[in-house]
Amino acid sequence: MPQRTLVATMGTDDRQVLPAMRLMPYDRLVLVAAEEAFESAGFRRLEAIEPLLHRVPVDPYDFLSCLEAVRLAVREASRDGPARMSVGGGSKILSSAAILAAFQEGVEAWYCDPEPIRLPVLRGIRLVEAFAREEQTLGRLVRGPVALDRLVRSAARHGLSRYLATRAVRSLTAKGLLDMQVVEGTTVVRPTAVFPALRPHLRGPPGKA
Repeated sequence: MPQRTLVATMGTDDRQVLPAMRLMPYDRLVLVAAEEAFESAGFRRLEAIEPLLHRVPVDPYDFLSCLEAVRLAVREASRDGPARMSVGGGSKILSSAAILAAFQEGVEAWYCDPEPIRLPVLRGIRLVEAFAREEQTLGRLVRGPVALDRLVRSAARHGLSRYLATRAVRSLTAKGLLDMQVVEGTTVVRPTAVFPALRPHLRGPPGKA
């Protein structure tokens, strides 16, 4: 008989996990968290509810290892039946990795903090299709810290107007993929920890925009 699995990220607080447990029917609970989280009072409360829950320890500040751990947990769970994710617990890096894993694996994902919000993950939809063409172009151009004006000029050589390039930078910043800071009067754009895992999913620059 198929088993429904809830894969949830967690910090030392169980308040982001409990709403997901109440919201989503499941047969098995998998918690992805740092080693110290499994020693917390929050974890002990969850273990009292689900004594057979499965632990997946991670380094919550290593984005790529978190991403691979969550993807593996989802894939293993999906062998036995449908899997869902709760991605609101733990460090921002762990939570961001879990969100990306949900898009890559095409599984239903929720963010509960405290109100439940379903993320727009659709099975069969490629991750790249969540980004506008100008966002994809900018994503291919950013390799490290770069002045915003220089980045905009580079985007122009790939067919983007200043308006589209600036809009793409702002959108990617809002999505947590880029970071903008003013350094000695110059606006500098740099990729966040999430960005390296996303880059392989972006197409090459399109033609004239």
